[in-house]
Parts: sequence; C-alpha cells; structure tokens
Amino acid sequence: MMTLKQLSVITLLSLFVQVTASQAQIWKKVQRKLEDKANQKVDDVLNGKKSSGTNQSAVGGAKESRPYVEEVYSFTPGTKIIFESDFKFDTKGLMPKKWKSSGSGSILSVADMPGKWLALAEQSTYKIDSLINNPGNFTVEFDILTRSAETADIGAMSFGFARDNASKNLLIDAHNGNAITNTQLHFHNQEVINSSSDTDKYNTLDYPFASYSNSLLHVAITVEGENMRVYIDKAKVLDTKMFKPAATKFFYITAPYSYEQGSKVYFGNFVMAK
Repeated sequence: MMTLKQLSVITLLSLFVQVTASQAQIWKKVQRKLEDKANQKVDDVLNGKKSSGTNQSAVGGAKESRPYVEEVYSFTPGTKIIFESDFKFDTKGLMPKKWKSSGSGSILSVADMPGKWLALAEQSTYKIDSLINNPGNFTVEFDILTRSAETADIGAMSFGFARDNASKNLLIDAHNGNAITNTQLHFHNQEVINSSSDTDKYNTLDYPFASYSNSLLHVAITVEGENMRVYIDKAKVLDTKMFKPAATKFFYITAPYSYEQGSKVYFGNFVMAK
C-alpha cells in the first residue's frame, strides 16, 4: 500500500505532466500564429502590398511616402537641348567618350533595365568632357540606378556645379575642388544635404532612402540665374539662391564614397536643356 508521501509525489508528478502538456499546447498555438503572420507577410510582399518596416522597392512594391511632394509638380524641362548622353554608342567596359573622371568608370548593361549605364567607381567625380557655355536659365535631368541588399550599404554620393571643368579633384562638398553647390544623397542617414560656397547655404532634409535599395531615382534641376531648384522623384528638396550673379557653372556628379556587400550605383539618361 502506498504511503501518503508516495501519493503526494505521484499527484504532483501528474499535475506537472498536465501543466507541461498544457504549456506545450499553448506554445504550439503561439508558434502557429507566428508562422501564420510570417506567411501572411510573405504573401503580402509577393502580392505587392506594403508592410511597415519592409523595403518594398527590392520586390517591386510601393515606396515609402515621400515628403516635399508639391500638389503641382513645378519642374518644367527646357525645350532646346544643350547636351544629352544616353551612352547608346559608347563601348561597354570603357569610360563614355563625352565624359571624364577623376578616377574610373565603365559603360555596361544592367539586368532588366533598358539602355546602357555608367557604373560609378567609388570616390570618383564625373564631368562632361567639353566646355559647355551654360545659359543663365537651364535644366538638367538624369537617372540614378541603385543595386544593393539594403540602401545603407551605399555610401553618400553627391552632384552639383563647379567653377571649372577640371576633373583632377574628388568633389565631395561645396567648399573644396572649386565646387559651388553640392547636393548630397546620404543613404545611410536617410537625408539630403544641400550646400553652397557662393551663398553659404546649408540645409538638411529627411528623405526615405531606405526604400531605394534597388530602384531608379530621377533627378531634375532648374537653374534660374542665382536660384537653383532640385527635385528627387518629383519631391522638391531645394529652392533657393545658390550662386553669385553671373557665376560659371559646370555640372559634376560624384560616386558613393564606398560600397558595401556588393552594392553598386549607375548613372544615365542625362539631358541638359534651356
């Protein structure tokens, strides 16, 4: 016959087994719910639905809402072409004939994208290889194509105008290498920085670059005498005086300072018009 102590032990063991089994069932239910939610998120991505915290540009979904988008897009391109470059007749593997660089660069094709592109070599600045007499009022348009696991893998890059057309210097801001203006796309910090050495302007704006790891950014610039407007995907990020009166202006674009995890940036479809 069992003693009272033995009965107590057996009772406790039975309760422990029941509680453990109950906890296991609860944990299985929790696991199933987590798996269902994960599967639903995957389904949403595959179906093109946007979810919070997910980089949708890599899978073709909608980008995060962009700030600074005007009710009416105020950019109007010039009607008379001054210079255009789509690299159509340039040889793959070489620098394009109408451009020069402080470092390197090469023309190539990008999978699933039409035309040819200039692969920007890190820490290199690019300028048009001819002395173009920019009028007082003109526009510039071009595309930037990104390829990366996440946008933060791409170092900051910039574009703007310089006082001369020399290509020996790396232009990383508005105060070195005879630069005048500099618009920096800081992918890691998700911000746009504009500066001018002519007018001492400096401003920083938030921009959702996390949504642009594998995407196309269209840049549009309007120069009207001393004033300069810059649009990124129709979002206006600059509209103020950036030049001294009658300043000469030579366009430049500078590649990202560094690439991580095999990331890359390409440049193309350049048009300057008045």
